[in-house]
Order: sequence, then C-alpha cells, then structure tokens
Amino acid sequence: MTIRLRHPPCVAALVLALAFAPPLLAQGYSYDLKTTSTRDDPRGGAAVTRTFMAAHGQFANGSSRLDITESMAPGGMMGTGTYMISNGAKGTTTFVDPAKKQYMELNPAEMAKQAAGLQQALGGLSKTEILDLHIDMEDLGAGEKIEGYATLKYRLTESYTMKITVMGRANQTTQHSVSEIWVAPQLDGIMNPSARPAAAGAAIGPMAELMEKTAKAYAKVKPGAMLKTIHTSTSGEGAKAKATVMTMTVANLKREAIGPGVFQTPAGYTKVDSPFDALKPK
Repeated sequence: MTIRLRHPPCVAALVLALAFAPPLLAQGYSYDLKTTSTRDDPRGGAAVTRTFMAAHGQFANGSSRLDITESMAPGGMMGTGTYMISNGAKGTTTFVDPAKKQYMELNPAEMAKQAAGLQQALGGLSKTEILDLHIDMEDLGAGEKIEGYATLKYRLTESYTMKITVMGRANQTTQHSVSEIWVAPQLDGIMNPSARPAAAGAAIGPMAELMEKTAKAYAKVKPGAMLKTIHTSTSGEGAKAKATVMTMTVANLKREAIGPGVFQTPAGYTKVDSPFDALKPK
C-alpha cells in the first residue's frame, strides 16, 4: 500500500513550527520619558524644580506603555510602580496597578459625556464658562536634533477666562500659557499619550469650545513623535499671577523588538470603574 502525503515533509514541518511559535515581536521603540515642574517657591526665594513624573516607555503598532518609575502622585493612578497602556486605534488608556492587581480603562469621549451629564444634573446650582478664548499655533520651522532625529518646532499660545458660578456666586480666573513643541516627523508613535488632544468633534459640555479649538490648533502640527515640550502657564493677574513651567523630554530612544503581551492587561486582574477606587490605598 502506498501512502501519499498531501504536503511535502518540509511544508508540514513549517506549518507545525508556525502553529506553535511564540507571537511575533513587533519592531518598535523603547525610551525614557521625564516631566519636571518648575514654580516659584511660595515661601520666597528662587524657583524650585521637581520631577513630576519619570517613566520607561515602549511603543509598537499604534500602542504604547509607560511604566512609572518616579511620581509625585502618592499612589493609585500614575503612582510609582503602576503603568498605563494607550491604544491608538481604540482611543483608550488603561491604568494598571500590579500591587493591587487592578486596572481601570478610560475613554476620553465617555468622560466628556459624563462631565456634560454632571453639569446638566447640577442645573442652576453650578455652571462653568470659558470666556475670551484665544488659541494660536505657530510653525517655527526646523528645530534642533533630539536623540539624533531632526525636529520641527511649534509654539502654541492659549488664553482664556474660566468663570465658575455656584449657587449664584461667581469666581473668575484668567489662564495664559505658551507651549514650545519639538516634533520628530520621522517617528510616528505615542511617546507621550497625553501630548496631543483628542480629535476635533469629540468634545461636549462646558469645555467643548476649548477642546475643539485646541484640537484644531494641533491639527496644524505635522505627524510625528513629540520629543520635547516646554509648557509655561500663568494663572491670575498682576501681583497674584503665578507661573509654572512643565518640561517633558524623551531620552534613550532605541529601536527594539517588542512583544504584543506588553500592551495587554494581565489575566486575573480586577477591573475598577471609578478613579476613586483606583486611588484607594492597598
């Protein structure tokens, strides 16, 4: 009796090898991200600079992960030892706390709807308004090289007055900020998940106009990774004005093969729906 193989032995061996092979590693990047905060010492004297957050990041196939190595947050979301996963396709961000084996998923569009619903529920008790809003994005041309990559530089200027009325009593604060932005067009990734705002059209509620105009301003920035930002914000007027400078830098940028499991929530972790639950101590 003659037995005929449907596939040659080499093909069958290849099929078996692929079936039991580990997931393919995607070509991506690893990097270190650091954000510092500089503000005037309230007790007088020179300005004080502190590390607001430091993290190790990984990016591949439209997703990113930031493992927080240092944070001013006492714990919970964005605390030291936690990490966040951002999915570019879904537009979601997941905060994972390994110490508590918990995670929380945030969707900016859903959060905007909840904020608008809360504003409506409060009715006449509370009202938030954005007045005298001005936003402008300037193209400053070529910037200096960062991590060996050529950059384009932009300047974003924002100013507005926020008016909050609670039970008929109004309080107003003025806000003015200038952000310098360095973008590497050769790179396409979410080095800093919070660097760019949501797309125009997704915002609702009292902050809708601010979010819409900010998104339209960022639409003028060419695609690429933001490798550095310097954000200087001033609140208040005259002698009461206070300035804060937030500086974000990306360093140690390397091309690396990254497995898909890096961007997945660990099995067996408990999902929490409220930020208050995520912030509870262990």
